[in-house]
Amino acid sequence: MGGNGKRPPDGEPQRPDVDGLELSGLDQTLSDGDQTLSDRDQTLSDRDQQASDDDQVAADLDRDHGGDGGAHADSTSRRAARTQERDEISALRDLTAQDRDTAAIRRDALALLHDEVAETRDRNAAASDSQDTAADDAAQEVEDVRARARAGRLRAARDRQRALRDREQAAHDRRQAAHDRERAAYDRRQAGTDELTGARRRGMGLEELQSEIGRARRHGTRLAAVYIDIDGLEAVNDSEGHIAGDRLLRSVANALRDRMRSYDLLMRVGGDEFVCVLPGITADEARLRLHDLGPAGPHPWSVSLGVSVLRDADDPLTLIDRADRDLIARRGRG
Repeated sequence: MGGNGKRPPDGEPQRPDVDGLELSGLDQTLSDGDQTLSDRDQTLSDRDQQASDDDQVAADLDRDHGGDGGAHADSTSRRAARTQERDEISALRDLTAQDRDTAAIRRDALALLHDEVAETRDRNAAASDSQDTAADDAAQEVEDVRARARAGRLRAARDRQRALRDREQAAHDRRQAAHDRERAAYDRRQAGTDELTGARRRGMGLEELQSEIGRARRHGTRLAAVYIDIDGLEAVNDSEGHIAGDRLLRSVANALRDRMRSYDLLMRVGGDEFVCVLPGITADEARLRLHDLGPAGPHPWSVSLGVSVLRDADDPLTLIDRADRDLIARRGRG
């Protein structure tokens, strides 16, 4: 057996030779995997920080430039890029969680293997002890085998501890991935919302209008679009500055929302132009709902309205365009 060259008596089962069994290769593979996951953690942390920095830049742009179209376009672009980044971070965190679960399973298996090797070494040590306890070389061999068994058990315990940490980290990764998905969804909503007025920006608004058109066609219901142009916004901007103009825009948006239902859609489609999308009502009902809008703040103001109703061949742009042309025609008639 082992290094003493002795054979077990006839009929005694051959004990497994574990002296030459090396688990260090498996240990190293898992350690390399740990380093890969740690590197990925650092990359995700760096990308998180960059996304947070972009959050601040977009917020600063909106705060400093208010209703400026160029600033809104810049902040919208930044938000879109940030949303895509958070989606990618979330996907990577899900992958990291899966990899950590796999590492935990492998560590549990390695711990079992270390235990089995330790038990085999203990049995071999006991057998050697019983065969030749008097011989110095046998005693030394027994001690060596037992030492290796103790070391194996220590490695098994460490493996189980690492497996537990892997599972805890995997759970953390999943929580963080869920948080990233929530932030990405929030970013999408913010990217589609006009910071100044709270109305939908044009791109997001057109997507929601397309959904409303599909819903109206499926259920055979009416759909009205009202084009609103604020009279005199440019004069307020010129005479009192853009801060006063921004207050006027907010006043108009709030007045419109006061006349709208919770499921109606308000879009800002230009510097002083809005579109209200009103499901389930006729053109006359839409005009009646919004016709007497008036000042709700320090500045007198009025609006011009144009209305269109959904037709079979309409898409969002044609529906809005007809409402705009109706507004122009009504202005022309005084």
